[in-house]
Amino acid sequence: MRYGKLGAWARLAVVAVGATTLLAACGGSDDPKGAPTSETTAPAPTGSPINIGVIGSLTGAQASSSNQGATVGPAWERYINEQLGGINGHPVKIFVEDDKGDPAQAQAAARRLVDDKVVAIVVSSDNEVSAFDDAVIAAGIPLVSGTANATDWYTKAGMYPTVTDVLSGLSDQVFVAKKYGKATKFADLYCSEVAACQQANAPLEAAAGKAGIGFTSLAISSTATSYTAECLKLQQEKVDYAQLNFTTAAASKFVQDCQQQGYNPTFGTSAQAVGADLLDIPDFTAFGPAYAFPSPLSAPAATAFVAAMKRFAKGDNWAEGTGSYTWSGLEAVHKALASAGATVAAKDVTAGLNTFNGETLGGLLANPVTFTAGKPVSFGAHPCAFVIGIADGKAAAPAGVETVCANASS
Repeated sequence: MRYGKLGAWARLAVVAVGATTLLAACGGSDDPKGAPTSETTAPAPTGSPINIGVIGSLTGAQASSSNQGATVGPAWERYINEQLGGINGHPVKIFVEDDKGDPAQAQAAARRLVDDKVVAIVVSSDNEVSAFDDAVIAAGIPLVSGTANATDWYTKAGMYPTVTDVLSGLSDQVFVAKKYGKATKFADLYCSEVAACQQANAPLEAAAGKAGIGFTSLAISSTATSYTAECLKLQQEKVDYAQLNFTTAAASKFVQDCQQQGYNPTFGTSAQAVGADLLDIPDFTAFGPAYAFPSPLSAPAATAFVAAMKRFAKGDNWAEGTGSYTWSGLEAVHKALASAGATVAAKDVTAGLNTFNGETLGGLLANPVTFTAGKPVSFGAHPCAFVIGIADGKAAAPAGVETVCANASS
């Protein structure tokens, strides 16, 4: 099945986003105030604790672009408890688990969260979500993204994707390449370790055709010791926009190997892939779609995130990667519990999420999100993405709060 193959590719956390023909703002009109940004300290919450799980690939092959949830989750806990005084007087407790990029480990990690009586699980990176989502849904616990690259987010009730859907994301990648990277020939550089990665080529090639730009693709090993041959091949094929659809650490080496050969095109990336490995490269320019808000976004809700991370995070591994994805998921749970009573259960989070109708969390989300009880979000329902760029060693949001909407119906 076409969606099944694409979903398998997307589960690898190879982020694919962009747009082909439309440039539109897809904002919502909910709570425009955003979150408080001042460094105040609220009275300590005294209600019963609310346990929330965060799970992602903190170690393993995908960790460089998947482990930021381990920084953001605990920082969000402190932000809620110390700055906001909890959720309706309830303190929150974050339980972070590592799926280790392994299905069996992911199942065990999810079981531990269920045993910890969490009321929701934010899947900060969804590389292994299909290994455990059925069991979590059966336990009555909602799963909230985080990244939402796996097919399951769009086929199973009880899963709540907050970000750009993966089908739209593939087209968005090409749109950003043409609009911001001025691409004339686009190359999909995809991971060679898993055959399913190649399945992104067909929709990307179709999007490139619609955009009127050339297309090629090349399998890349994330463990190669040299990428000289690949760089020379791309140079010979006159590729002027190379999309780095493989793990961040390997992508950094790839770029530097190409630069050593005198080949330095504009590169394609994404908010999930941006991190210190790429920001440390001199003379490096890149653009890409952002399923979740880029941290440089000049919007009150995004600046609140940055302020909270600077105040409460242990370390700086939160800007891009899965950092903003995790924050968006946690803030969705926060919004769902806005009317929390004396006791809080998983069913209360589910009920709150199912009230979302055009929700953007004060501008954190690129798409106005609507959830319906008992029904999954469909492919194509979240077509819009923010735009992220890299220049002079810094991440930027070149489109501001405007979003690209690849597969929007209007």
